[in-house]
Amino acid sequence: MQASPYEVDVRPILEDLGSTIEVDADVPLPPMVLGDETYPLAGPAAVSLIITNTGAGIVASGSVRADLEARCSRCLREFTLAVTGDVEGFYVTPGAEHDLPEEQEYGFVREGAVDLTDALLSALALEVPFAPLHDPGCAGICATCGVDLNVTACSCPPPAPDSPFAALKALLPEDEDGP
Repeated sequence: MQASPYEVDVRPILEDLGSTIEVDADVPLPPMVLGDETYPLAGPAAVSLIITNTGAGIVASGSVRADLEARCSRCLREFTLAVTGDVEGFYVTPGAEHDLPEEQEYGFVREGAVDLTDALLSALALEVPFAPLHDPGCAGICATCGVDLNVTACSCPPPAPDSPFAALKALLPEDEDGP
């Protein structure tokens, strides 16, 4: 089930240069998909924005905070990851985008409203760690037996250290004792 877009009515400021709208709301957002990982939200995102008519367009700036359902990259334990991001969005009326620099990212003011969903999700996505951990000291799981090392120690022997000369040893016959 996809959440509906989060649209804000900007008609009150469209004709008044420098006017602002303050937004403080709890917003349901769709799950974030980053590469192969999907992060459902544990609840609505807390949004605090100021939306301003700059003359060149509508600017939305502020912050978004959300609790994401994540999986620890070391031990695979599910946990709640709190993420806060800085929101920046720029919106123009259709047809006004021709006056913008080529590298400018923008959305459109449609029927007197701007959809902030993409800006909110982008702000959160920038703050999600590459390898989320439920605890910075997470010991992970044993690569041999799979036991969660945060819960119990395993009886597997420690892995043999890799020697930089291991490849050379393979060149010698097994029955030679050396010089």
